Amino acid sequence: MHFKKFYFLFIFLLPAGIVTAQTGDSVELICPLANGILRVIRASDKNYEKTSEYGAIITSRTDTLVQAVHDAVVVISTKTEGEKYDVVLSYRGYYFWYTGISNPRVKERDRIKAGDIIGSYKPNDLLELLMFFKEEPVNPRKFLKCK
Repeated sequence: MHFKKFYFLFIFLLPAGIVTAQTGDSVELICPLANGILRVIRASDKNYEKTSEYGAIITSRTDTLVQAVHDAVVVISTKTEGEKYDVVLSYRGYYFWYTGISNPRVKERDRIKAGDIIGSYKPNDLLELLMFFKEEPVNPRKFLKCK
């Protein structure tokens, strides 16, 4: 379901010139939750370097704020099912798609720095981070600096 949303996003933003060229170099990402732990939910989470799965599930017992993983521009902040929101950040052809945010504190076109607060999180909920480079899914676990 999230993958279909991304294609819609990509087709919508491409004509607007928001997607920029990038050489494909890797990026370092801070953990979106200060005390966040990468959860193993799916079997593929254990062996993420050899799988096509591309999402990371992060949880925390104490955190209540979600941080930007990298300097970026907010391209989407929208309500989804229930009381949750999706927030999508863009940086030089990379997209960082957060799902499970309780209360976004950013709006579209905001420029943010790594570590800036982008929304609220309810402790013990699941926060999912998807990552794309241009149209291709990338596994964020390879770049995240979480416990």
